[in-house]
Amino acid sequence: MKEPTATPVPKIRVALVPAGRIGTEGFMYLAGQGYKKACADFGLEPKVLESEVPEEWERNVRTAAQEGYDLVIGVGSTMQDAVAHVAPEFPDTHFALVDAYTGGDNVVGLISQEQEGTFLAGALAAMMTTYTDLEGINEDKVIGFVGGMDIPVIHRFLGGLEQGAAYIDPDVKVEVAYVGSFRDPAKSKELALGMFQNQNVDIVYSVCGAFGDHGVFEAVQETGLYAIGTDINWDNEVPGHILTSVLKHTDLAVYDVIKREVNGEFTPGEIKYGLASGVMDITDMSVMGDKIPDNVRAKLAEIKQDIIDGKIKVERRD
Repeated sequence: MKEPTATPVPKIRVALVPAGRIGTEGFMYLAGQGYKKACADFGLEPKVLESEVPEEWERNVRTAAQEGYDLVIGVGSTMQDAVAHVAPEFPDTHFALVDAYTGGDNVVGLISQEQEGTFLAGALAAMMTTYTDLEGINEDKVIGFVGGMDIPVIHRFLGGLEQGAAYIDPDVKVEVAYVGSFRDPAKSKELALGMFQNQNVDIVYSVCGAFGDHGVFEAVQETGLYAIGTDINWDNEVPGHILTSVLKHTDLAVYDVIKREVNGEFTPGEIKYGLASGVMDITDMSVMGDKIPDNVRAKLAEIKQDIIDGKIKVERRD
């Protein structure tokens, strides 16, 4: 008598829909790396619907849902409207959105706690902005922030920076400017130069997207002053002048939500990823070497542990 054959369990299908291209450096690239690793580890067939054209984002999300994907991952808060419009039409499909949450019984928001990472950046900038042993640093307690767009996810970066600076010295002033785009390096350079040349800023934290950040780094190169990078490790971009980079491991968050889907553990709502999760961090500042004093490094390590332990509460400012 023939043994009954088990019905094969259908494979989970997961599509990635970024608001950009995963081949470019930075945030989108990391999301793509996490997706590819999950596909390899869980035996999934990759499907990426990428576009830099905003008008195509909703169509791509809808296409993935129509094609029967179990989980559709939108990458970037600018995908929020696309997911909000499409998800209610496909109640049996799960949707994940990196950096935002639209609500709904079939949507999960992967919310990095940027403010925890940027708290460290703010503390570092506050300690270094009057450290005149470092060439180019002035005595003024002024640092700068150049953001790509005036939107909630960028507010989280700024809020952490402000809180970290104030934790070290409430008198440190943060000059703020927005480019209005994540793809305008000329404008981001202009804003950074304006801060360096006209506002007594000696350290600018750049959150302008991979394209825009290059403009800030050009301003650093031209002036010999300093910056802090974001999302990926930019420390070697202008060696000795990028104090650190706030790392945002979007790859880990994307991998995590796919693992949850594969294990049947999808839950709507927000998943928060902070310093304790490893998604947020700063670099080891090895490129700066002894230009960052030991007491500054020790203080940052202490602050980081206090955030992880809950001794320091960093407010999320959307």
